[in-house]
Amino acid sequence: MQKHTLMETTPHIEIKHTTQAINKGVYVLYYPSINESADPIVKALQFYFKSKELLKDINSGKSAKIYALNDNDPFEYVIIQNATTPRMDGANLARKASNKIANQKAEDNSISVLLPHSYTVNDIAEFSFGFQLANYRWTYQSIKEGGKSSSFPINYLNLITSITQEEYLNQVEQHWNLKYLHHLVKPILRLRELVPTRPNIATTGFMKNYILDIVKGFGDKVTSTLIEGDELLGAGLRLIHAVGRGSIHKPFYSCLSYKGNAESDKYYALVGKGVVFDSGGLSIKTTSSMEQMYDDKGGACTVLETFRAVVELGLPINVVCSTAWVENSVGPDSYRVSDVIQSYKGITVEILNTDAEGRLILADAMSYAQDKFQIQEMIELSTLTGIIKNALGRYCGVFTNRKGCFSLLRKVEKITKEPFWALPLEDQHRELIKGSVADINNSSSGRVGASAAAAFLECFVEKKVRWMHWDIANVAVTDKNEGIYTKGGTGFGVMSLIYYMTWDIVSKEIKEQKQENDDDEN
Repeated sequence: MQKHTLMETTPHIEIKHTTQAINKGVYVLYYPSINESADPIVKALQFYFKSKELLKDINSGKSAKIYALNDNDPFEYVIIQNATTPRMDGANLARKASNKIANQKAEDNSISVLLPHSYTVNDIAEFSFGFQLANYRWTYQSIKEGGKSSSFPINYLNLITSITQEEYLNQVEQHWNLKYLHHLVKPILRLRELVPTRPNIATTGFMKNYILDIVKGFGDKVTSTLIEGDELLGAGLRLIHAVGRGSIHKPFYSCLSYKGNAESDKYYALVGKGVVFDSGGLSIKTTSSMEQMYDDKGGACTVLETFRAVVELGLPINVVCSTAWVENSVGPDSYRVSDVIQSYKGITVEILNTDAEGRLILADAMSYAQDKFQIQEMIELSTLTGIIKNALGRYCGVFTNRKGCFSLLRKVEKITKEPFWALPLEDQHRELIKGSVADINNSSSGRVGASAAAAFLECFVEKKVRWMHWDIANVAVTDKNEGIYTKGGTGFGVMSLIYYMTWDIVSKEIKEQKQENDDDEN
């Protein structure tokens, strides 16, 4: 098999702030209504183009226009885009610019963008964030030996603005919101790269080495436990072992911890389902249902990259990253329908469907984290049920044992623009997974599948622990180029998890910023 290298962690795009254009292609961003006399950049462009057509087109609401200029003019072309929000402006311009570059097959893949003179540092951060995420393409086409599966049509972005690079970076390091917008691009893109990586590459062995490399890079900042193969039985992680034992690729469990707040012993637990490929096991899926099962590791990949970002940013919180990694395959030692298996917590589970494997490995991963650490809140992510796609479309389904968890998540949603929807978890759903032979069953025979799956997971949550289950089956990947997203992995969840866990810090800053803006208006 060819050597495959995931995306490098070095920046793929350079953002430079200057008051002059350094290349001839310029993208101009303006709001629909412009005060002609108060806009110096419009005046400058009018002078360059020797025409009133520019201002006319801006005010008429045209989304794009290309100008062919004389040889002695400073710009070859200008694309005008009416501004909406900075994040979407960045995404839309990235898409237009990359398409233009691709169509022209230009060797120069750098562009300049003339930002509105009213743009603040926060607007620039939002614009850059949206631009970089939309400037990503995931593909396996014609990968050379040692090549990368991702590509960036534009690798140099020059922002033409009166705010200097030094001033911008200084502000970034002083404000959490700016810091997140600036630094979370990398982990989000790593996640986008990892989730759709195909199962012949991203085996359990591949993921084990991926995690070990992360741990090695952090040194003594992170403590780690990794349990593999038959050692899972000795550790009591029998559900993880059962699901993965049918594959030639060994199952394993990983527990990483980071203590950013030395004054507290309480931790957030991020738990993720890492099924590198799901055939359904002996309850085998149809071909059409199997086609996208490379993304069944999406939950574990998300919490892993989020944990990595927490450590990289040095956030003042304590976090445990608990992930279980298996391939649910068919083999001579596959677990069977009717098997009864004792979980790490001691609860016995009867297997009614080997294709309901995610909840099994999550049960052990949740229990292990709570047993070894003082967990105050646990957030579990998984591509758990297909039915969630039909129910919610592009919303992430959320189940919780505390209403306050979802209330806080709604506040986070307003900042991150990642949509969530609360779903019911009641006694009627708990009844569906009660067992007659074992304590509980792993399947409810398809009845209210998402809520029944959440009811199963709830059995493994300790009473004092605040808990949320995010079913990301419908938001982990996309087949469309839309907004900040491009075809492939979405990177959904990283920003929301970071903001959620540090909301006490971030919300204070947001309030202060709002007060400053109100004072300026008055």
